[in-house]
Amino acid sequence: MVNKVIDPRGADSSGIYRRPRLVVRLKRFEDLPSLLEKTKSYPTPVRMVGADYSQTRCVGGDGGTTVEISALDRIVEFGEHSVRAQAGVRVSTLVKALAERGQELPLTPEMGQISLGAMAVTTLPQASYNDGMAQLSSCISEVKMITPQGKQMIVTDCERDLMRVLRSSFGLLGIVHEVVVRVRPLTPVKIDYQVMTLKEFTSRYAGLVESPGALRLHVSPFHDRITLERRTLDDSAAISRSGIWQIKQSVMRNVLPAFGSTVGSVLAAPGLRNAVLSGMHRALGGGSRGVMMYSHEWMRDMPKEAWKARHTYSLWAFPQTDYPKLLGAYFAFCKSYYKQHRYRGNVVSGASRLHLDRGSLFSASYTAPMFTLEPSSSGEQGWDDFLIDFNDFASSHGGVPTFNQSRALQPEHVAKAFGERAKLFRALRQRTDPLNRLRNSYFAYLLG
Repeated sequence: MVNKVIDPRGADSSGIYRRPRLVVRLKRFEDLPSLLEKTKSYPTPVRMVGADYSQTRCVGGDGGTTVEISALDRIVEFGEHSVRAQAGVRVSTLVKALAERGQELPLTPEMGQISLGAMAVTTLPQASYNDGMAQLSSCISEVKMITPQGKQMIVTDCERDLMRVLRSSFGLLGIVHEVVVRVRPLTPVKIDYQVMTLKEFTSRYAGLVESPGALRLHVSPFHDRITLERRTLDDSAAISRSGIWQIKQSVMRNVLPAFGSTVGSVLAAPGLRNAVLSGMHRALGGGSRGVMMYSHEWMRDMPKEAWKARHTYSLWAFPQTDYPKLLGAYFAFCKSYYKQHRYRGNVVSGASRLHLDRGSLFSASYTAPMFTLEPSSSGEQGWDDFLIDFNDFASSHGGVPTFNQSRALQPEHVAKAFGERAKLFRALRQRTDPLNRLRNSYFAYLLG
């Protein structure tokens, strides 16, 4: 049926403590109903875990049962406009299989170590191209799940309101074991990047956001530098590996904007980090250079053990309208924090433009187009304390967090950002799971 493992450590490889009493390695989804029904054998809460790359305790075990779904790794069926697969399939595995068939996801993340189960029920914002799709869960058109009472349930796009809730339910309404994901023809992407100061970015901002394409930023407050990466779909273009893209073959592949990496995730030493950053700026020359590639080529496979990546981050989203002003406030905040606490992040902050996306209840761009801001770190001393103050800064500036990527959240942050949506979800969850079979202390604290 399943493999049980008593886990006395209670921590995952990333160092975020889960503290389950029991770890279950699921072999087949048919065992889920009995697992949920047997409360004595499988103590509450029951939390699913895929690749375990969340930045928070959203899958925390709390003396309950953690269910690993990595064995549910079968791609069931490829279609012209969609693909059906089990929840344990990694996004990187699916993306590579699709590319061989001349297909791709509508959105391709930069890290491939995400399970399709997590993709279906969590908020994972991505640099987006159009309204309606700015997070990975919006690619999901159908889910098969087991309710807290052990019943099979299938939900499709035809049930729009229910799907909207499920896409950001974090496993609190049921356990997803199979999904259908939208796909499209494989299309070349032209990538241009420019380096500018905050003042230059502000003066050009209106034109930047009005132009087509997905936007990704790499922000360095202490250097007054913003590297802007624009991705534009071009199905008529030829793929070229000339020019600056040859750097992809070297260590620099980990810091070029086109790979979505950030300086410091692999180069933690300040001197080396600054030298590489300066070199990158010189290489780009402050101008725009275009390269062509397919989206799956910028995806990185992180180490199997999350802690070896030495890269953590926290994500908030802010209204697109006032984003340059927000960046100015963030630059000032970082400098003030360093002056007071002698701490500064050793990794460049990331950011993505999010189009309007109401596909899930807790979408970061549910009410308006947004830009994320993603302070990053290699986990050095002082990072956790920095996040406490950063969260207050972000909330006071109208920021919207995510439950799986925004570290050190507090209930007041959640209430301010989501308001009635949080109340609606809480009421629905209580009706769906009155015995709190799937709720852990993390969500009890933040949502009630």
